[in-house]
Formats: sequence, C-alpha cells, structure tokens
Amino acid sequence: MGKYNQGILGPFTGKVGSVVGSSWKGVNYIKSLPGPNASNTEGQQKQRSRFKAVVSFASSLLETLIRPVWNLSAGKMTGYNLFVKTNIAAFDETGDLSNFSQFRASVGNLSLPANLTIQDDTEVSSGIEISWKDESATGVGNAGDKLHLLVMSGDKVHILHTNAARSDQSAEVTLPVDPGATHIYAFFGTAEADEYSLDQYQMVNVT
Repeated sequence: MGKYNQGILGPFTGKVGSVVGSSWKGVNYIKSLPGPNASNTEGQQKQRSRFKAVVSFASSLLETLIRPVWNLSAGKMTGYNLFVKTNIAAFDETGDLSNFSQFRASVGNLSLPANLTIQDDTEVSSGIEISWKDESATGVGNAGDKLHLLVMSGDKVHILHTNAARSDQSAEVTLPVDPGATHIYAFFGTAEADEYSLDQYQMVNVT
C-alpha cells in the first residue's frame, strides 16, 4: 500500500485493473488487489482428500505394519511419513484406494523370492496357495525368512504373519475374509524381524 498526493482531478478512488484507490482521514492511498485465493483450488481439494485418506490408512496400521516394518527403512524421516509419501498416489481424488497395484505394503532391502505366485485354493474356503523359488543357497535371502501378508477385502485390512519359511517354497493360507475379490500383498522378513523385502501384489478371487 502506498500514499500519494492527489492530482488536478482530485483523489483516485475505486478500482482500476489490479489497483484500488481509497482515502482515510484525508490521506489518499493506493494498493494492489489481493490475488486469487489458490488455497482451495479443485486440485488442492483433491490432494487434501488423498492426503486425509492415506493418513487415516497409515494410522490404522501404525502398530501392526509401519513401526515394525517401515521404520526400519525410513532413514531421517519416520516410517509413518515414508508410508504416506510412498502411497498417497495410490488414492484417488475422492479419498479411495483405487490403484491397488501402485500401493506398497512393505519396503526394505531383503530380496523377494523369485517366481512368487499367489492363487486361489479351490479346495479350501477363502484359502490361497503361494509358491516361490528358494535361492538362499546362492546367497539371495535367508532360508529362515518368514512370509508375511497384507490382505484387503472390502473395507477390511488384515496383517498376517505366517510360519512359512523361504526354504519351504510354498504355503497354504486361509484368509480371514469372505469369498470374493481380495487384494493380497506378500513380502518376507528375516526371522529376527530386522529387515524386510518389498512386496508383490496380486488380486485373487477367493472361493
């Protein structure tokens, strides 16, 4: 805002373009109009919806997944913040988790077994069969690494810690879900729970 001396036509009042003139106690002022409020654009509203959703999701997994797994790889940030940063893009503008293949359940430097497959176990209600190749003899991972699962069905999320070891090369797991489309993320962790692998995602129509 600036003060000015009026010209021969008197003080300037009102708005012209991005400038407005006014007077207070006999002193004439001009000031620029504030720019458009960019804090509530449609894009920012969508981003806030995504952020709110992933923060709520992270909070629900704080004790079961983020602290034991994500904190190990967070470096100078918290595992909570790393989880949010990694997964916010998997949520859509309405706040729903829509891109399941982009979502990451686990993070870490432990090697994921090769040839890992997840499929429906037709002989067991809500059962799945998981198989993989054990390469621990060649120095890839450890024979005693354990299989872990994050399972999503409807609005329910489950973290399952199995007794299946990398050296077993397969596992049969009964899921705590009803039959139907189920999103499954498989990953491995050391027996000491001090290192984890990235996950592998598969959507399975369990029967």
